[in-house]
Amino acid sequence: MGKLGADASMRCVHCGTPVAAVYVEYSPGNIRLSECAKCGFVADEYVECEIMIVVIDLILHKPEAYRHIFFNYPLLHKLKMLEFVWKTSLLVLLLDSCKLCLRGVGKTDVRWESLSLFLSTAGKVLAKVGLANVVFLITVLALAYALPNLGPHAKSKWTDLLMAVALSSYFKMFVFAMMVWEYSPLMTLIIDMLVLSSNTVALKVMLNTSTPIAATVIAAAAFFRTLCRISIDFVL
Repeated sequence: MGKLGADASMRCVHCGTPVAAVYVEYSPGNIRLSECAKCGFVADEYVECEIMIVVIDLILHKPEAYRHIFFNYPLLHKLKMLEFVWKTSLLVLLLDSCKLCLRGVGKTDVRWESLSLFLSTAGKVLAKVGLANVVFLITVLALAYALPNLGPHAKSKWTDLLMAVALSSYFKMFVFAMMVWEYSPLMTLIIDMLVLSSNTVALKVMLNTSTPIAATVIAAAAFFRTLCRISIDFVL
Protein backbone atom coordinates (compact mmCIF):
# COMPACT_ATOMS: atom_id res chain seq x y z
CA MET A 1 0.00 0.00 0.00
CA GLY A 2 1.43 3.38 -0.99
CA LYS A 3 1.71 6.57 0.99
CA LEU A 4 -0.82 9.27 0.12
CA GLY A 5 0.45 12.68 -0.97
CA ALA A 6 -1.16 15.20 1.44
CA ASP A 7 -4.78 15.26 2.58
CA ALA A 8 -8.38 16.07 1.70
CA SER A 9 -7.86 19.83 1.88
CA MET A 10 -6.00 19.65 -1.42
CA ARG A 11 -7.79 20.38 -4.70
CA CYS A 12 -7.89 19.15 -8.25
CA VAL A 13 -6.17 21.87 -10.26
CA HIS A 14 -8.62 21.45 -13.14
CA CYS A 15 -12.04 21.64 -11.47
CA GLY A 16 -11.24 22.68 -7.89
CA THR A 17 -12.82 19.60 -6.32
CA PRO A 18 -11.27 18.49 -2.99
CA VAL A 19 -9.20 15.32 -3.39
CA ALA A 20 -7.85 12.85 -0.87
CA ALA A 21 -4.35 13.02 -2.37
CA VAL A 22 -2.61 14.22 -5.50
CA TYR A 23 -0.28 11.23 -5.69
CA VAL A 24 0.47 7.86 -4.12
CA GLU A 25 4.09 7.13 -3.15
CA TYR A 26 4.98 3.44 -3.29
CA SER A 27 8.67 3.96 -2.57
CA PRO A 28 11.10 6.90 -2.54
CA GLY A 29 11.01 8.39 -6.04
CA ASN A 30 8.26 6.01 -7.17
CA ILE A 31 4.92 7.81 -7.27
CA ARG A 32 1.68 7.58 -9.21
CA LEU A 33 -0.37 10.71 -9.79
CA SER A 34 -3.96 10.49 -8.60
CA GLU A 35 -6.98 11.21 -10.77
CA CYS A 36 -9.88 13.45 -9.84
CA ALA A 37 -13.08 11.49 -9.30
CA LYS A 38 -15.18 14.33 -10.72
CA CYS A 39 -13.42 15.45 -13.91
CA GLY A 40 -11.26 12.37 -14.54
CA PHE A 41 -8.06 14.36 -15.13
CA VAL A 42 -4.84 13.99 -13.16
CA ALA A 43 -5.50 15.92 -9.96
CA ASP A 44 -2.24 17.89 -10.02
CA GLU A 45 0.35 17.29 -12.73
CA TYR A 46 2.48 20.13 -11.34
CA VAL A 47 3.68 17.73 -8.63
CA GLU A 48 6.23 16.41 -11.14
CA CYS A 49 7.14 19.83 -12.59
CA GLU A 50 9.98 22.18 -11.75
CA ILE A 51 8.94 25.39 -10.01
CA MET A 52 9.91 27.42 -13.11
CA ILE A 53 7.22 25.60 -15.11
CA VAL A 54 4.69 26.65 -12.49
CA VAL A 55 5.96 30.25 -12.60
CA ILE A 56 5.63 30.35 -16.40
CA ASP A 57 2.05 29.08 -16.19
CA LEU A 58 1.32 31.69 -13.51
CA ILE A 59 2.55 34.40 -15.86
CA LEU A 60 0.32 32.89 -18.57
CA HIS A 61 -2.61 33.19 -16.12
CA LYS A 62 -3.46 29.48 -16.12
CA PRO A 63 -6.00 28.77 -13.33
CA GLU A 64 -4.47 25.32 -12.81
CA ALA A 65 -1.17 26.86 -11.74
CA TYR A 66 -2.94 29.18 -9.30
CA ARG A 67 -4.83 26.26 -7.72
CA HIS A 68 -1.58 24.36 -7.33
CA ILE A 69 0.10 27.30 -5.57
CA PHE A 70 -2.87 28.19 -3.36
CA PHE A 71 -4.16 24.77 -2.33
CA ASN A 72 -1.57 22.05 -2.95
CA TYR A 73 1.96 23.47 -2.93
CA PRO A 74 1.88 24.65 0.73
CA LEU A 75 0.72 21.24 1.96
CA LEU A 76 3.15 19.28 -0.20
CA HIS A 77 6.09 21.34 1.08
CA LYS A 78 4.72 21.92 4.61
CA LEU A 79 4.94 25.70 4.32
CA LYS A 80 3.67 28.12 6.96
CA MET A 81 1.54 30.05 4.51
CA LEU A 82 0.21 32.68 6.91
CA GLU A 83 3.74 33.77 7.81
CA PHE A 84 4.73 33.74 4.15
CA VAL A 85 1.67 35.81 3.16
CA TRP A 86 2.46 38.50 5.73
CA LYS A 87 6.02 38.75 4.42
CA THR A 88 4.72 38.92 0.86
CA SER A 89 2.27 41.66 1.85
CA LEU A 90 5.11 43.73 3.31
CA LEU A 91 7.07 43.24 0.08
CA VAL A 92 4.05 44.42 -1.92
CA LEU A 93 3.82 47.55 0.23
CA LEU A 94 7.54 48.19 -0.27
CA LEU A 95 7.23 47.81 -4.05
CA ASP A 96 4.20 50.11 -4.16
CA SER A 97 6.13 52.67 -2.12
CA CYS A 98 9.08 52.47 -4.51
CA LYS A 99 6.76 52.89 -7.49
CA LEU A 100 5.14 55.93 -5.91
CA CYS A 101 8.55 57.47 -5.26
CA LEU A 102 9.60 56.80 -8.87
CA ARG A 103 6.49 58.59 -10.07
CA GLY A 104 7.44 61.61 -7.97
CA VAL A 105 11.11 61.84 -8.96
CA GLY A 106 11.80 65.34 -10.20
CA LYS A 107 8.63 66.75 -8.61
CA THR A 108 8.41 69.03 -5.61
CA ASP A 109 6.52 66.48 -3.51
CA VAL A 110 9.58 64.22 -3.21
CA ARG A 111 12.09 65.82 -0.86
CA TRP A 112 15.20 64.08 0.47
CA GLU A 113 17.48 67.00 1.41
CA SER A 114 17.34 66.43 5.17
CA LEU A 115 16.28 63.81 7.67
CA SER A 116 13.09 65.67 8.55
CA LEU A 117 12.08 65.97 4.90
CA PHE A 118 12.94 62.31 4.36
CA LEU A 119 10.76 61.22 7.28
CA SER A 120 7.94 63.48 6.12
CA THR A 121 8.08 62.09 2.59
CA ALA A 122 8.36 58.50 3.81
CA GLY A 123 5.38 59.00 6.11
CA LYS A 124 3.24 60.36 3.29
CA VAL A 125 4.26 57.55 0.95
CA LEU A 126 3.55 54.83 3.52
CA ALA A 127 0.22 56.42 4.47
CA LYS A 128 -0.90 56.64 0.87
CA VAL A 129 0.24 53.14 -0.07
CA GLY A 130 -0.94 51.50 3.14
CA LEU A 131 -4.41 53.06 3.21
CA ALA A 132 -4.94 52.49 -0.52
CA ASN A 133 -4.10 48.79 -0.22
CA VAL A 134 -6.28 48.41 2.89
CA VAL A 135 -9.21 49.92 0.98
CA PHE A 136 -8.52 47.52 -1.90
CA LEU A 137 -8.50 44.48 0.40
CA ILE A 138 -11.57 45.57 2.37
CA THR A 139 -13.50 46.02 -0.88
CA VAL A 140 -12.48 42.57 -2.10
CA LEU A 141 -13.44 40.97 1.22
CA ALA A 142 -16.76 42.83 1.43
CA LEU A 143 -17.84 41.92 -2.10
CA ALA A 144 -16.61 38.34 -1.78
CA TYR A 145 -18.82 37.79 1.25
CA ALA A 146 -21.73 39.94 0.05
CA LEU A 147 -22.28 38.61 -3.45
CA PRO A 148 -24.47 35.47 -3.51
CA ASN A 149 -23.95 32.26 -5.46
CA LEU A 150 -20.23 32.56 -5.94
CA GLY A 151 -19.71 28.81 -5.82
CA PRO A 152 -19.14 26.06 -3.22
CA HIS A 153 -15.86 27.58 -2.01
CA ALA A 154 -17.04 31.20 -1.93
CA LYS A 155 -16.97 31.51 1.86
CA SER A 156 -13.21 31.45 2.03
CA LYS A 157 -11.40 32.69 5.10
CA TRP A 158 -10.18 36.26 4.92
CA THR A 159 -6.62 34.99 5.19
CA ASP A 160 -7.16 32.89 2.06
CA LEU A 161 -8.37 35.94 0.15
CA LEU A 162 -5.42 37.94 1.45
CA MET A 163 -3.13 35.18 0.24
CA ALA A 164 -4.79 35.20 -3.19
CA VAL A 165 -4.38 38.96 -3.62
CA ALA A 166 -0.85 39.14 -2.20
CA LEU A 167 0.64 36.20 -4.09
CA SER A 168 -1.05 37.16 -7.37
CA SER A 169 0.57 40.60 -7.23
CA TYR A 170 3.92 39.13 -8.30
CA PHE A 171 4.03 41.35 -11.41
CA LYS A 172 4.93 44.21 -9.07
CA MET A 173 8.41 42.68 -8.94
CA PHE A 174 9.02 44.46 -12.26
CA VAL A 175 9.26 47.67 -10.22
CA PHE A 176 12.85 46.60 -9.51
CA ALA A 177 13.55 46.87 -13.25
CA MET A 178 12.05 50.37 -13.28
CA MET A 179 14.66 51.40 -10.72
CA VAL A 180 17.42 50.48 -13.16
CA TRP A 181 16.03 51.97 -16.37
CA GLU A 182 14.38 55.33 -16.95
CA TYR A 183 10.91 55.66 -15.43
CA SER A 184 8.10 55.11 -17.93
CA PRO A 185 4.42 55.90 -17.14
CA LEU A 186 3.41 53.42 -19.84
CA MET A 187 5.38 50.64 -18.15
CA THR A 188 3.72 51.50 -14.84
CA LEU A 189 0.30 51.24 -16.47
CA ILE A 190 1.19 47.88 -18.03
CA ILE A 191 2.39 46.51 -14.69
CA ASP A 192 -0.78 47.72 -12.96
CA MET A 193 -2.97 46.05 -15.61
CA LEU A 194 -1.03 42.78 -15.33
CA VAL A 195 -1.38 42.83 -11.54
CA LEU A 196 -5.14 43.38 -11.77
CA SER A 197 -5.57 40.62 -14.35
CA SER A 198 -3.56 38.25 -12.16
CA ASN A 199 -5.67 39.28 -9.13
CA THR A 200 -8.77 38.42 -11.17
CA VAL A 201 -7.57 34.90 -11.96
CA ALA A 202 -6.54 34.37 -8.33
CA LEU A 203 -9.92 35.49 -7.02
CA LYS A 204 -11.70 33.35 -9.59
CA VAL A 205 -9.76 30.32 -8.38
CA MET A 206 -10.10 31.05 -4.66
CA LEU A 207 -13.86 31.69 -4.83
CA ASN A 208 -14.46 29.09 -7.55
CA THR A 209 -16.51 31.62 -9.48
CA SER A 210 -16.67 32.98 -13.03
CA THR A 211 -14.20 35.38 -14.61
CA PRO A 212 -16.76 38.23 -15.04
CA ILE A 213 -17.68 38.15 -11.33
CA ALA A 214 -14.04 38.03 -10.22
CA ALA A 215 -13.17 40.84 -12.65
CA THR A 216 -16.06 42.95 -11.32
CA VAL A 217 -14.85 42.53 -7.74
CA ILE A 218 -11.27 43.45 -8.64
CA ALA A 219 -12.38 46.40 -10.79
CA ALA A 220 -14.53 47.75 -7.95
CA ALA A 221 -11.65 47.34 -5.49
CA ALA A 222 -9.27 49.13 -7.89
CA PHE A 223 -11.80 51.96 -8.31
CA PHE A 224 -12.13 52.55 -4.57
CA ARG A 225 -8.36 52.31 -4.17
CA THR A 226 -7.95 55.05 -6.77
CA LEU A 227 -10.51 57.21 -4.96
CA CYS A 228 -8.57 56.68 -1.74
CA ARG A 229 -5.32 57.78 -3.38
CA ILE A 230 -6.96 60.91 -4.79
CA SER A 231 -8.43 61.73 -1.39
CA ILE A 232 -5.05 61.30 0.32
CA ASP A 233 -3.39 63.53 -2.29
CA PHE A 234 -6.02 66.18 -1.62
CA VAL A 235 -5.55 65.99 2.16
CA LEU A 236 -1.76 65.78 2.15
